Amino acid sequence: MSIEEFLAKFKFDQPKSGYVGVEREQFVIDPTSRQIIPSAQRYLEHIEKHPELINREKIGFGYELSACQIESRIGPCLLKDIKSQLIECEAVLEKFDHQLKYSRSDCEVAPENMPLDIYPDPTGRYQKITKSMPEEILMSACRVAGTHVHIGMLDMNMAIYCYNKVIEHTENLMKLGDNSNGERMRLYKIMAPRYSPKSISSVEDLFNQAKDHGFAENPRSCWTMIRISIHGTIEFRMFGATNSIDQITNWVSHCHKLCFD
Repeated sequence: MSIEEFLAKFKFDQPKSGYVGVEREQFVIDPTSRQIIPSAQRYLEHIEKHPELINREKIGFGYELSACQIESRIGPCLLKDIKSQLIECEAVLEKFDHQLKYSRSDCEVAPENMPLDIYPDPTGRYQKITKSMPEEILMSACRVAGTHVHIGMLDMNMAIYCYNKVIEHTENLMKLGDNSNGERMRLYKIMAPRYSPKSISSVEDLFNQAKDHGFAENPRSCWTMIRISIHGTIEFRMFGATNSIDQITNWVSHCHKLCFD
């Protein structure tokens, strides 16, 4: 792979530099038993049948590795609009909960006896990842739920500059985003031993790190707590699950400030 091919995987939306986005993971729950259930596929299929309830320019939904989780995707939007869009997304999900007779959990770490079903990813990526995955790592990956914050960048040079600035705050951000007394991060480190982001001196250095650590073909396979994402953003991955929209809004504001102050 050439460096040009690698860089082409990153899509920077220049007019939305400084915009923010959130990916919010939640477990699907049977409201009667209050148990986590592997019903994300049914949930997402139901969502697709009701496009009239969703403003696709503001919110979207997707799957995760665990068949027990759904992901809400909010933005990209201006910082001032993120709270209202989070509220709008939650209202949509509550309608789907009622229709499906499900509920959702914002627990950061699921119980050890949760189902370990893998989402039937149509690309086959999850099946490939988990084919020879040790059970301890699979369990760690399935049991954690998080909230990822994205801050839009103008181009790769800006992304590298902001990335190097914000990684100095990784440990403090991990503490800020902790709602499980460190348990989520303990499990995450089992899944991703290279969780700690390293500085990047240049575009060429980023490419070399990607080759050395096996994410040149697919930058999404970089599992560090902060990364430059294929969406042309700085992605903060250390925040846990929460039922507080105010807490998420504060996380987004803090990350935005770190990037641009």
